[in-house]
Amino acid sequence: MLHGHLHLTAKENSLRVFAIDIGMGTQDVLVYKTRKNHENNIKMVFPSPTRILARRVMQADRNLFVRGVTMGGGPLAFALKSHVDKGFRVAMQTEAASTVRDDLNQVRELGIEVVEEPPFDNYTVIETKDVNLEFYREILESLGEDFNFDYIGVAVQDHGRAPPGESDRVFRFKNFRRLMEKGKSYLELGYKEPPEYYTRMQGVMNTLKDYNVFISDSKLAAIVGALHGIKERPVIAIDIGNGHTLIALVGEDDRVIGMLEHHTGLLNKNKLEELIIRFANGNVTNEEIYNDSGHGCHIIESVGIEQIRRILVTGPNRKMLQNSSLEVEFATPIGDVMMTGTIGLVDMIEYLSR
Repeated sequence: MLHGHLHLTAKENSLRVFAIDIGMGTQDVLVYKTRKNHENNIKMVFPSPTRILARRVMQADRNLFVRGVTMGGGPLAFALKSHVDKGFRVAMQTEAASTVRDDLNQVRELGIEVVEEPPFDNYTVIETKDVNLEFYREILESLGEDFNFDYIGVAVQDHGRAPPGESDRVFRFKNFRRLMEKGKSYLELGYKEPPEYYTRMQGVMNTLKDYNVFISDSKLAAIVGALHGIKERPVIAIDIGNGHTLIALVGEDDRVIGMLEHHTGLLNKNKLEELIIRFANGNVTNEEIYNDSGHGCHIIESVGIEQIRRILVTGPNRKMLQNSSLEVEFATPIGDVMMTGTIGLVDMIEYLSR
């Protein structure tokens, strides 16, 4: 059983990382070895865990008992609600039920029972977890690869469990702002021990409790990955995801000096371009973004759009800025846009390990 090597010796200075970025659409994997050329490292892209489990739910023809830890919802939550609508019973353990909603009363309102043991006979079991290492272990061992790593790096999007009465949008961005105000490098946007309120991250930690884990929000990992190998400063990195769009400004000393997060579905090319310019100039407020149904904006220092050396764009909806009036570049770290989040994890782990 792996427990990881926190300090690498001079003789064995090769860092081995199993990095997995779990989005709503896909789970992207990089098997990273320092001594290998990036092109020689194993890379894999599969449907996301929530889509895999949603497909199992849609194929089920009996009652469901769902056990496990909190994981990404989205398609799975929709499939469970549809199963109830078909006339089947769905029961979920408490921790698994947070996959659907953090507020368990809202889960019950969907017709889903929250219990610790199955309340019926003749049922199918669904196990919730974001990371299925046994699946990947089997693949790697079939290739003759040892499943022995210094770190397991994981990226998931986690709003966090907001206190009663507080918007989850406010809570999510408040935690981003807290990271920035600590004066952290853009390479310090993750955790070896995530805060308790990050329930999805805690689910990953519980699944991987026997491993040496580094975990980050997937939006932050994408920002770091987009800047892989980029030395110019100040720079802007943008991740245009399926749900969220995150804009980050990194200053001369590698500190994150500005962040803005909005919902991608509320943006178009013209609106996003205008936001980027105003963000760089320090002319966007938190209230503006929140009142526009986004998450928020926090600017520690404004540098001016004319001073931005490069604008790197990644994410599945990056084509929103195709033929932009701004000089943007589509980020392809290690030659593969799908590995942006995973190489971001690796860069943060290497920074932590040095």
